[in-house]
Amino acid sequence: MKKDLLYHQITDHLKSIEKHLCAYSKNKKPKQLHLLRLDIKITKALLSFAEAVYTAPYSTVELKPLFQKAGEIREIQIMVQLISSSDHQPKGLVYQLKKKERFLKQQFLNNSSRYIKSIKKFRKGVSLPSKLPEEQTIKTYFDTEWMIANQKFENKDREGLHQFRKGIKKLMFIYNALPKKLRKEVELDKATINKLQEKVGKWHDTYSAVDFLSRQHFSQNLVDYISTLEEKERKQFDALLNH
Repeated sequence: MKKDLLYHQITDHLKSIEKHLCAYSKNKKPKQLHLLRLDIKITKALLSFAEAVYTAPYSTVELKPLFQKAGEIREIQIMVQLISSSDHQPKGLVYQLKKKERFLKQQFLNNSSRYIKSIKKFRKGVSLPSKLPEEQTIKTYFDTEWMIANQKFENKDREGLHQFRKGIKKLMFIYNALPKKLRKEVELDKATINKLQEKVGKWHDTYSAVDFLSRQHFSQNLVDYISTLEEKERKQFDALLNH
């Protein structure tokens, strides 16, 4: 079994975060923020896995400020994409969202050097055992986490579905990081989970849009647009529960 597997996976993703931070400072492309947040999600998933299988604490609290601030910008960018593709755009909403995005982007760029220093410091502090635990420990972890995720789904409510989505995404991040031999031993139905994850993701995008827009203070004609999204969300939610 390959030694230092988790360590190399985690440090590679942390280096990738630094790369995307530097790239975003130059080109300001939304893709960089998306990939940056993806690297953080994978890093958090792998350290969560390490914490469980090694029964040792691995905090990721240092990654939280960067993840949240990048998330605020991504949320608005996703909303703009969603609204721009609609046949019934609320008047002036895209303009107002882009104005808010410009403000948040400038704040983020002003702090980019601090974020880079924080990630470098975090990366240098990463320390893990030299090899993965026994196969049975890993299989037990996947069985337990899959059971917990399914229990969340069985709640048949939106918070449960949200937690289910987070759980299966975390499992897939960890599964993809394992050596091929171990993946065969885990016996995770990757194709089925990916299809389900895609469906839940589409619901979550609509759900997040309703939540985000409901918290904003825009013109009255936003009410009709939110109602349309709410109806779409209800249909997606019901379809998931009856899949």
